[in-house]
Amino acid sequence: MRKLLKNKLFYKIRNLVGFKPSLFNINNTHLNTSISDGFFWRTDNGFKTIFRFMDIMYLFYEMHSSIEIVFFDKNNNLIKNLTKKINLNNELEIDAKFLGTEDYGTFYVFHKSKDKLNSCLRQSCYTGYALKNNIPSFVHGNTPTTLKDISPEINKINFGLGGKHFFKKKTYKVQNFISAEKTEILIINPCNGSLKIEINNNENIELKEGCSKLIKINSEMIEIRSKCYLLRPVIFDYYRSFLDVYHG
Repeated sequence: MRKLLKNKLFYKIRNLVGFKPSLFNINNTHLNTSISDGFFWRTDNGFKTIFRFMDIMYLFYEMHSSIEIVFFDKNNNLIKNLTKKINLNNELEIDAKFLGTEDYGTFYVFHKSKDKLNSCLRQSCYTGYALKNNIPSFVHGNTPTTLKDISPEINKINFGLGGKHFFKKKTYKVQNFISAEKTEILIINPCNGSLKIEINNNENIELKEGCSKLIKINSEMIEIRSKCYLLRPVIFDYYRSFLDVYHG
């Protein structure tokens, strides 16, 4: 019974009907896995992205691992795969030269090791955004989105960890307490299948699984409605000489 209650399929059924819903469809009985938040990269309009992360596998279990970082464009098409050995603390600069494009999209971070881990790891580190070589503003990881086995021989990425209701729409509200000159939000569809989204009751979009969207906001209040239980955006507030980035 305990295994059944922790099963991913059971979470999905609960979420679809709204019975004690879980924010994430994660099978807690599936060990030896690496879970990644959905991180955003930006190289558009003078942006570059700085990713800072730790070797949490060594920090918590004293097991050595390599890291795999997988980059997708805004339409969830694979554009780059990077595998490398890491130190305890690490930094990666992501610019237009590194990715070969001036745009935005998502990336995911997975630990890889031949050793067996009787647990699962979640990478939820810090992503910084620097506009025209100014000081970057950093934001913590947002939402668990993908999962992959730690074994180097297994290459499949499992998308769709975000829970969603079958019928009812959920509202996620974010308030900007200081009026910025310009505000943008980045959102990703963390759920299985397509997701219809309403922004401030006047903009309707539909995102396929794993796709992302950059949206301009013309209001101090940000209201996002969808069937996803936790559709949390990353917000970019622009001031004259300052950029403030945070999640809701």
